[in-house]
Amino acid sequence: MEEEVRGSLDYRQDIEILGRTGDVPSVTGTIVTPIVAALHRNFRDTDDFHQVFHNPCEAEVEKVFFRTVKDLCSSETSEVLERFKERESPLFPGVDGNIWGLTAVILRPILHEVLIPVFHRRNNPRNRL
Repeated sequence: MEEEVRGSLDYRQDIEILGRTGDVPSVTGTIVTPIVAALHRNFRDTDDFHQVFHNPCEAEVEKVFFRTVKDLCSSETSEVLERFKERESPLFPGVDGNIWGLTAVILRPILHEVLIPVFHRRNNPRNRL
């Protein structure tokens, strides 16, 4: 993440690596190893966020933005992408930009198998351990 986003963070203190998913091949055949991490930093607003993530690597990142889990759940849809050989692919449209392609393919199972269950349990007192 540090090489792609190049923000003004203390990467050892502000980011906690939670784990990794299985390797995923890109459409070009490059093997991608997604890393799942938690950002331990509160942002006052969008401007505060962009002050921290102000210098993304243009070769790796088109735009840096954030979404809440609630936003991801409510916006999730899919589209047919030519680059995925006309197969349906997940899409998370949003005001600041769309999450699509390989990023959306990686995000969808993390959203449904990890984030939604965790947030549902956290927000429902009857499901707390």
